[in-house]
Amino acid sequence: MAKAKAQRAASRTRQGRRDFLVRTAGGALAAGAVSAWPLRAKAAEAVNIGGLYPVTGSFAQIGQGCVNAAKLAVAMVNDAGGIKSLGGAKLNLIVSDVQSDTTVTRTETDRLISNYKLSAIHGCFASALTLIASEVAERAKMPLLTGSSSDQLNVGRHYTFTPFARASQFALAQLQMSKLVSDKPKVAVIFENTAFGTATSKGLREQAPGQGVEIVMFEPYSAGLTDASPLLNKVKASGANMLFPVSYLNDLILIIRAIKQVGLKIAINGGSGGFVIPDFYKNVGTLAEGLLGVAHWNHDMNADSQKVNTAYQKQYGEFLFEYAGGLVAQTFMIADALERSASTDPQKVRDAIAALDVSSGYAAMCPGGKVKFGADGRNIYAHPVGVQWQHADLATVFPQGEARAPLLKA
Repeated sequence: MAKAKAQRAASRTRQGRRDFLVRTAGGALAAGAVSAWPLRAKAAEAVNIGGLYPVTGSFAQIGQGCVNAAKLAVAMVNDAGGIKSLGGAKLNLIVSDVQSDTTVTRTETDRLISNYKLSAIHGCFASALTLIASEVAERAKMPLLTGSSSDQLNVGRHYTFTPFARASQFALAQLQMSKLVSDKPKVAVIFENTAFGTATSKGLREQAPGQGVEIVMFEPYSAGLTDASPLLNKVKASGANMLFPVSYLNDLILIIRAIKQVGLKIAINGGSGGFVIPDFYKNVGTLAEGLLGVAHWNHDMNADSQKVNTAYQKQYGEFLFEYAGGLVAQTFMIADALERSASTDPQKVRDAIAALDVSSGYAAMCPGGKVKFGADGRNIYAHPVGVQWQHADLATVFPQGEARAPLLKA
């Protein structure tokens, strides 16, 4: 027993001596470091940005692609040195699954803002979800960038910014593109009764007379079709020579398949929504070839978009689609605002976004290559491009000055 006590006492003595030596050595090293080497700078604290996307539910196909693109964009910013005015601070992406549900979107937007020190948010792409997220962000005075197209996002808001084309602009582009098919377009419009479908179809109806386009059918339907045949039989009876389906992915797949089943021979401009993502072609195959659409972003627009597309394809095995590609640009817009404001404060970041005026680099990776926001949060240079499915890929074919491939006659 006495021997054991003696050993423990000796151990404590040795431990105490080691602690002393460590403290002394540490002090000596620190003192020496002042004269021998400059003190190493403290690593800059990461900058949190939020991402609100549906990775489950009916919008999951697009939502997961957006998350993948958001991660790629953050890695690009960080690999390039982070936010230099903040000491090289890295971006830290915090993603929340809004589950394709408006109620969940409201609670998740509030949770994200309340629980994390965020500088900005991007999301949600689906207009019905983004309108809710924007309301929450506005109350919290949190800047939100979005690729959603609803014109309502630019009414009475001060923290919401839309770098890409509005629903009314999509409608105008579709109407103008109908002249590529016929000198006297007779159009049937079928649209889902959501914020996206209602806003886009309204723009079509209002602008059609001024573009010399006759709308011979204007038919809403409840999103989540189980049988598109009755709707398409009405199109068949309308005498239309072109169809504009305003739908997200699942409904659009059903509509395109049903067109063949009912024997309807008609030109189609699928607009935006589900039409311009890789999963559309995966599901309908060669039925997509030659079909037209519109997009607020396409991967062949310029050298920057092509470079990002190559990186995305290498990692995920498919081309970078509209919403995801636009999200890369939005991430760089946030990075640009952080750089210029040299602050993580949401109000200062908001003011820097409002003052954004770029015409080069990834932040300007939009149709026309310019971004400058008006007082209503809209990019004053924003406009859509017309695209066509060609050989399992989307090629920009409209307007003529921005076309990257000749139009194929379907």
